Amino acid sequence: MTIIEPDFKTSPEKYSEEEKVKLRAKGLKEDSLGIYNSLRDFSREDIEKEISIIVKSFGIYLEFHRDKMKSAGLKDWIYMIRVAIPGGGPITGEQWRVIDEISNKYTISDAYTGNPQPSIKLTTRQDVQFHHIKKRDLVNVIREIAESKLITLNGCGDNVRNTIACPISKYFETFNSNEIALRIAKYFRLPSQLYVQVFEINPEFLKNEDSFEYADNLLPRKFKIAIAGVIKKGNEYVIDNCVEVRANDIGIVPIVESGKVISYQIYVGGGMGENNSYPSFSALALPLGTVSEGDLIKVLDSIVSIYQEWGDRRNRHWARFKYLVYKMGLEWLREKIREYSGIELGPIKEVKFSKELHLGWTRIGNKLAYGIFVENGRLIDNENGKIKSMIRYIMDNFNIKLYITPNQHLVLAEINDSEKELIEKVLKEFGYGYRNGKPYSTLRIRSAACVGFPTCKLSFTDSERFLPKLIDELERRGWANVPVSIGISGCVAQCSRPASHPISWIGSGYELYMLKIGGGEDSLGEPLIDWEENAIYLYQVPSNRIADVTEALLELYEMNKDISNDAGTVFKTLGNKKIIEWLKNHHKTKDLMRPYKFDRKIDGYREYHLLLEKRLNEVSKYR
Repeated sequence: MTIIEPDFKTSPEKYSEEEKVKLRAKGLKEDSLGIYNSLRDFSREDIEKEISIIVKSFGIYLEFHRDKMKSAGLKDWIYMIRVAIPGGGPITGEQWRVIDEISNKYTISDAYTGNPQPSIKLTTRQDVQFHHIKKRDLVNVIREIAESKLITLNGCGDNVRNTIACPISKYFETFNSNEIALRIAKYFRLPSQLYVQVFEINPEFLKNEDSFEYADNLLPRKFKIAIAGVIKKGNEYVIDNCVEVRANDIGIVPIVESGKVISYQIYVGGGMGENNSYPSFSALALPLGTVSEGDLIKVLDSIVSIYQEWGDRRNRHWARFKYLVYKMGLEWLREKIREYSGIELGPIKEVKFSKELHLGWTRIGNKLAYGIFVENGRLIDNENGKIKSMIRYIMDNFNIKLYITPNQHLVLAEINDSEKELIEKVLKEFGYGYRNGKPYSTLRIRSAACVGFPTCKLSFTDSERFLPKLIDELERRGWANVPVSIGISGCVAQCSRPASHPISWIGSGYELYMLKIGGGEDSLGEPLIDWEENAIYLYQVPSNRIADVTEALLELYEMNKDISNDAGTVFKTLGNKKIIEWLKNHHKTKDLMRPYKFDRKIDGYREYHLLLEKRLNEVSKYR
């Protein structure tokens, strides 16, 4: 199959229709498309296509209730609003009260419990999402959010998205990743003129003296930045990779010597998203070089500027930064950074990561923090605990700070020792810590899913609603406390970073999922490809058979865990051939093991490995 090449530094006459729409929006500086009136036109529940493209940058997604589409054949138009919270917080009690009240007034739906309930969604980018908003409430919701000094600008769209960071690194004094996330987010904030005009909000707290200069058509696609943290375990400083820096367009990792940060290592070119219609691929970010704190923003500006100028604006499936990095190479990018910024990046350093979920009690200085597990990031009251009401109660009655983690959980910070028992009493009274009457299992706590059906219009199938039931079944079969995690995504966009888990399932059709295997700290899970046979196995597994395949893989891990404590390493070491052979002979899975000839997917991953080999040679050159 011929691999279609990206069109880097696209000539304007070749721009896609989406790029032309963005140009007409003139960099979000004036209402040239009539957004103000469109959002107030209640004669229709949806909005014009070109308006829907632009308001993504305001944190608004046009969606429809897909369960109702299946049953009634009609599009029940709804909206998702995303609040960008750099570094996950801190969120004050007053701000959380606004968030909770908005959900109570505007998000009531039966999609997640079967009974109409309000809910709040936390995301892997430390955002807050409100689902099931109706058009008549859009302007009011965003205005109420702004009044609490939170904003939805940069929540979605072709810009630098919410900058994520370790939420508790700052409490270990060595490195305040949260403060740097706030600084980066402010620098890359979109122009606020049109946002202020459309939603009639106070512009005072949105003023930026120094900021990135976006083009009239913004960036070619979304752009994600993540900052690792530094925490202390005993006498050792550990680089906390709760943000999974290598899954981002840019990853920033502090280099620590003798308890002090001496520089930052920049990683470039990560991203999970794929496209089934083209030979695209997921990729890990590669180390590019080191930079001083004084030059950090300048280097980030140059990288985003290079992407803004060189990214593909003809084919959106090739427009992500990772394709520019992997195709053009690290030497090219280092030279461009020197050209744009005048800064020569330092040598690449060896870095060892440790991924922390920040759950349970943690000593932070002279105070405490408590990490709350939120299954798949959905705060809601149901038979397994009134978790949404619990957070509201805590924030109303304790003078503490709240943070969203990059794994869709919450951290209550700055708790006095004298309040520990009171907090534990509240957790118990609201039913926290149990599902189906049993304590949260290791498997459940480690696993994660994105939203999927019924709201995400990109999703092929269920994700958030599917994973808890899958884990219920695996717990019933005796796998509750296996030290493995499962990632689920409803589509190939993979917002929940499923391929960073040893076992992941990616929506490939309605109630159908493709296996990715072998994810971990330094590797991405990939489809089960037999390279000699040129075929993918387990590309479309029915939802009612996912437990069988997952159980067979967990059995394989248990038989081979002497290789490593990390399940992803075990699967990578065994390799696809042995995994395929095991599943072909397993009584629960052998009937599913039919080869699938999906050339585009195979070609994409073949190209990724060829390019990766070249880029790793470049990495060794700059060490």
